[in-house]
Parts: sequence; structure tokens; C-alpha cells
Amino acid sequence: MAYVKKNIVTDGLSGKLGKNLVFRQSNGKTVVATSPTPSGTSSEKQIDHRKLFTRATHYAQCQMADPVFGEKYRLAAKAKGLRNPNNLAVQDFMRPPVIETLNVNNYHGEIGDEIIIEAYDDLEVEKVAVEIYHEDGSLVEKGFASTNGNIYEWHYTVSVANSEFNGNKVLVKAFDHPGNETNQEVILSSQN
Repeated sequence: MAYVKKNIVTDGLSGKLGKNLVFRQSNGKTVVATSPTPSGTSSEKQIDHRKLFTRATHYAQCQMADPVFGEKYRLAAKAKGLRNPNNLAVQDFMRPPVIETLNVNNYHGEIGDEIIIEAYDDLEVEKVAVEIYHEDGSLVEKGFASTNGNIYEWHYTVSVANSEFNGNKVLVKAFDHPGNETNQEVILSSQN
């Protein structure tokens, strides 16, 4: 790959030239590279990735046409120093949210105990669901966490007493706007 400097013939050029050279624009500079040569057949993984990218591109186009989410992506891209909000929308479609922490230290099986979840996404985490299960797999309770002004911190307030919580499981699911889901679980103990 080479960068073209002060050449009036190639400045701003993009596309393929002959069979060997490809020109593109990157951050206001003209970049020239050798033309890629396809291997002939695509693997199943490559085909699946192309399909995913096609869906991501379609999603981004729809979001950028939506007045509310188009503006959200524009503002988020600007805040992150990205030039193209469409790329952020594609990235958001392809990456699920991240659950950074799942804090169950304040869970003692009493009504009003709080579970704290830190989660983030390329644009925003849309909702966080919490489920608590007994050791035998039966459901204790489930519901949605809420934010308290901090878009990265979600709080779930326990609504069912559960005195025998040792060995129970807390399952947290974070969802983003494109519908991606991330799950994290922790086993409760009286040592929490």
C-alpha cells in the first residue's frame, strides 16, 4: 500500500485501475494498493460473514433514514470521533452489548436487595433483564433492571424473598437496539 502525495492526476481518485491497482480515499488521502485476487471459492464462514454484513448494511441504511435513531448514531459517531455514522450503525449491528460487571454482593434473599449491572454498547443498551433461579432450575423471579441517570449502570431491585439462595443462579441479559443479546450468569452464595 502506498500514499499518493501532491499528484494532480491521482488526487481524489478511487476505484480499480487496470487489473493490478486499486485507489481509495482514507482520511482525505489517496491510497493506492495492489488489487486483491480472490481464491476462487468462498468458505462457508466467508459466505455467512457476507450475509451478516449485508444485513448490517441494510440495518444501517434504515437507521440513518429514521429521524430519531439516525440522529442518535450521528451524535454517537461525533462523540467517538468517527466521520461516518453509518459505519457506527453497521458496527452496532454486528457487535452485541458488553456486560462489564454483575454485582450481587448486596443480594441476601430479601425484598429490596439490589443487583447492579454495568453494561455498554456501541450506541446504547436498550434493556437489561434479570432472572433468578433455584438450584433445581425453578424460577424465583424475573424482571427488568433500570438506570438511575447513568446509562451504563443498571439496577435491579429484588421483589421476592428467597431465604435459601445459596447455590441459586442469577442470569442477566443485555439487549441493544439491533436486537443483539449478551448473557452473563453468577451462582449465589452466602459469602456474597
